[in-house]
Amino acid sequence: MARKSLATALLVSISLIIPGNFATAQPGKEKNAGKERGKGHKHKQMNGHNLLGAKLKQNGKHVLGKLANRDVTVDVKNGKVAAMQAGDLPMKRVKTKQKMAMIDNAIIPVAWTGLKLAQYAGDAEYYGYCFDDGYEFTCYWYPAEDVDYADYSWDEYDPYY
Repeated sequence: MARKSLATALLVSISLIIPGNFATAQPGKEKNAGKERGKGHKHKQMNGHNLLGAKLKQNGKHVLGKLANRDVTVDVKNGKVAAMQAGDLPMKRVKTKQKMAMIDNAIIPVAWTGLKLAQYAGDAEYYGYCFDDGYEFTCYWYPAEDVDYADYSWDEYDPYY
């Protein structure tokens, strides 16, 4: 009787294992293998506040620089950033409570100390206008007091995109 139970259990196990091997995906065989994350976008953080400088007090459209051979422009209304454009590149509004360190003309996330999450700025938020040129995901960051954020919806910033 024990032999019959053992043989049945062995037969059931084999019948489950063999089809499972055929059903698993083979790496590199899919049509778009490795492209599901946009070829691993490189993130570039820009300090929009410093780039804009005194122009923050002047209403109108101002050029901040170039991105993928397109002019990056910012619309200022009443001392607040209302919108940004980079030619025909899609723009995404993002926000984060992660404290962004200001170094020269760049803003970078503050490193984790291991004991205290010093990179989180409590209630302070940073707002970014991000552009994806297919290779780089470039974000222009501003402190909350520089941005007209009430009239728009903002997504949470995903540093792993």
